Formats: sequence, C-alpha cells, structure tokens
Amino acid sequence: MASRRRPGAPADFEEIRPNLFLIHNPALSPVLRGEGEREGFQFRLTSWRREGLLARLANRGFVTLTIADRIAALPSPPIVSPGALRVIHVGPKQQLSLLDLNVPGGWRGLCPSPTGTVTLPEKQIVRRRLGRGPAEYLRITATGWQTVPADEALLTAYGQLIDPPPISLTSVGGGWLLPELPLPSNYCRVLNHIVQSHPAGWLLTNVYACDLAELLLHKLRLTVVRR
Repeated sequence: MASRRRPGAPADFEEIRPNLFLIHNPALSPVLRGEGEREGFQFRLTSWRREGLLARLANRGFVTLTIADRIAALPSPPIVSPGALRVIHVGPKQQLSLLDLNVPGGWRGLCPSPTGTVTLPEKQIVRRRLGRGPAEYLRITATGWQTVPADEALLTAYGQLIDPPPISLTSVGGGWLLPELPLPSNYCRVLNHIVQSHPAGWLLTNVYACDLAELLLHKLRLTVVRR
C-alpha cells in the first residue's frame, strides 16, 4: 500500500517542540488515541507512555522524527591536535578572539604584543573582526592563516577547547535559563526546537526540554549543571 505521508515531509510523525508533534500521515491517527490532545495536524503528547507510543508507531511501519533524533544526527567536533607555534601579525583595526566559554559571549579577545603580533599554534581557530564589521573565521597555518566557513570553524573550535567550564541551567521564573552560546547553524536550528527566546539567553520551560538541551550540549563535549 502506498504511503499516505504528506509529500516532502521528513517523517510520518515529527516532533517540532518537546512532546509536540506534526502528523504528516493521517493513517497513524488510530495509534494516537488516548495518548494526548490533537488540534488539526498537531498532536501534543500528554501521557507518560512516550516511548511505548513511538515503539508502536515503528512496529506498524511509521517513521518518526524526534528532537533527540535530530541531535543524534548532528556532527561532533573533530579532534584536532595543535601544531607548531606561529607568530601572526595583527593589523591596527583587526580584532582576534578565541572561543572561551569562561567569558560572556563566548569569545576572548587577544591582545597583540607591542610589535603588533600574537603567537598561536597551527590549526587554531580564530575569529577576526575588522572594526565593527562582520566576523570571519581563520585557521592558523604554517604561512599565516586561511579563512574557514563559519560552521566548520565553530565546530572545530569546540573540539579545541581544553577543560571548558560546565554550562549552567539556572532556575528562573518559567523554567531554566541557558546562557547564549556561539553555535554552528545546524546546532542552532535544532536548539530552536527546544528553547524559547529570553532577554538573558534561552529559556527551557520543562524538564524534558532541559534533558534535550543537555543532550545537544553533550554532543559538543560540554557538561551541564542545573542550579
């Protein structure tokens, strides 16, 4: 029998927010009875039988796509061993920074020497700004540097962190607050399925959202503490 999945949909049953799903295949509707609340093509899971429901859907041949599946598909940071130290000349309007999760915003500025140089190992990822212009990302090489696409640079920079600090999920009104971090765009897209915007970062409104955020940050080899 031909699938009744909506053309172009990534799955028959797609999680778009924690425990909120889009129904892309009406044939699975009978399996959902008694498990939550349906409004149009959206289904909010309210029962405690989440894993059982997903297993029953799989047993009947339906394809599900959960937020955890999206996280599992994200690339992990590469393991890059630093190379030889190189002296890099910094122009008068150039601002170089290294990823450092100990400082607000996640980037620590480098102060050039009196001769206008910094010393960095080969393969190190550096963020560069010219004045107030947009950021670009560089990889230090034996002859200077080469530009690197932003997502590749950010992922590599996470792999270069040494003993990064734990990321705190701080209890606030309405949930837990996750500080804003510089993330590759594919990580941001998945995180947007989990969090809500907040003036001080990202808001996680329930325990399951916290669990998913931790799973995503663990993918970047970060530890998380809840306060």
